[in-house]
Amino acid sequence: MGKIIQDLWILTSSGITVYSHVYNSKINDQLFGALMSAINQFAETIVEGGISNFELRNKKFTIIKHKDLLFIANTANKEKEKKIKQELERISRKFYEIYGEKLSNWDYDVSIFTDFEKHIETSLKDAVKKFQDAIW
Repeated sequence: MGKIIQDLWILTSSGITVYSHVYNSKINDQLFGALMSAINQFAETIVEGGISNFELRNKKFTIIKHKDLLFIANTANKEKEKKIKQELERISRKFYEIYGEKLSNWDYDVSIFTDFEKHIETSLKDAVKKFQDAIW
C-alpha cells in the first residue's frame, strides 16, 4: 500500500498507550492515550461505534477499534479515508498476529511491544520523507 501513516498509536480502551511511533511529538504518549480514550468513550455514548476520525489544521487522525484496542493513525489531510482505514486494519491484524497470545495474560508492561515497528515499516513514513513533504 505504501507509507501513508506519519504517526501511530495503539491504545487500550482504558487509555494506556501500548505502542507508539511518533515523529517529533511534544505530547506524552500516556496523556495522548488517556485523552483519545476519553474522546472515544464520549463519542460512543452519543453515536454507536464512537469516533472514526477528526482533523486538526493539516493533520488527519483516523481511529479504528479492533477487539479491545484502538489503533490511531496521523496522516496528511490529503490521504483518502478508505486507504488509511485499510492500512490500519492491516496493522491491527499484524499486531494481533504477533502479540495476540501475549495479550491474553498481559501484565501491562508495554516494553514487550517495542519491536512492533520492524513488522510495520512499510506502513510508516520515515523522517526524511516527512521533511520532503513539508518542503515540497
